[in-house]
Amino acid sequence: MKAAIFYGLNDIRIEERKMPKCPKGGLIMKVCYVTTCGTDVKRYKRPYAIDRGQGEQPIFGHEASGLVYEVDEDCKDFKVRDRIVAHDATACGNCYWCKKGLSNICPNMTRLGGTWTEYIAVDKKILEKNTFIVPKNVPLELAPAVEPMACAMHCAEAANIRLGDYVVVNGAGPLGLGIIRYVSAMGAQVIACDMNAYRLEMAKKMGAKWTVHVTEGLDQIKAVRDLTPDKRGCDVAIEAVGLPKTWELTIPMARKGGLVLEFAGCAPGTTITVDTALLHYSELTIKGLFHTTLQQIQMAFDSMVNGLIPRDIMITGNYTLENCVQALEDHSNQIGIKNLIRISEETL
Repeated sequence: MKAAIFYGLNDIRIEERKMPKCPKGGLIMKVCYVTTCGTDVKRYKRPYAIDRGQGEQPIFGHEASGLVYEVDEDCKDFKVRDRIVAHDATACGNCYWCKKGLSNICPNMTRLGGTWTEYIAVDKKILEKNTFIVPKNVPLELAPAVEPMACAMHCAEAANIRLGDYVVVNGAGPLGLGIIRYVSAMGAQVIACDMNAYRLEMAKKMGAKWTVHVTEGLDQIKAVRDLTPDKRGCDVAIEAVGLPKTWELTIPMARKGGLVLEFAGCAPGTTITVDTALLHYSELTIKGLFHTTLQQIQMAFDSMVNGLIPRDIMITGNYTLENCVQALEDHSNQIGIKNLIRISEETL
């Protein structure tokens, strides 16, 4: 089978790999669609903090949807030709963190493995917790977005929105757009910030009330605070870019007593500086967020089934496995939102 093999920074090659064996209690998925993600761009362009553990030359990618190709005899809930999407990992459910409701930071994750390939083995644990049959009314090419939308749901729930809260979201890429959709549905008045005019238009369609086009020389903090009553700042300020300077920039956008959520991951070893007087005298809460929980994965999937995440906004482009690097480069250059890579047709 063909697969996109990750050799290192800026080096992905299409090669032949052996077909995976069907795992006990699991299945083989014929991959039909994968999508680009900010995490993919980070891993491709710069050192990335998480080792996804497929060896020295792993298959790239972590989002995919497709058809059930082969089922182990012990797998009872799925059958050949089912349209499915599998989340990229699942928590163990047994460790200290899982029992504390923090399955997003479980140290014993079972990972799906690289998805930019023609066939992939889906482990029994992922089948039991985080694999879904995609209804016919949901485009199969939208289904890979369940992973980033689950992360967006994690952020939206952490924001603890109350009706009418002012929320700024810095970054209107896939993660930012998902956050905007969810917090606006919860009753927030959203300010979206981005350097890309197209993405800001999509932010409006996803529920943003105001947009701030970030240009050179703009005082972005003032532009955001000016949109809030008495220029007091936002109840919740969210970072969805993944740069230390944006992490820092997000903090003073929050009002006194406000909440700052730093979601998008930065490069390993980077740091930020916090104004201690601002943190202390304004009683700010600054919280880091990572990944998503088992419950939020289900919530994100349900939101897609119910039409809250529109395909025509979230999924863009039309690429193949052979030009998948171009899909990554275009995503990196903010061309499109989640660029679609078609691996195979929706037939067996």
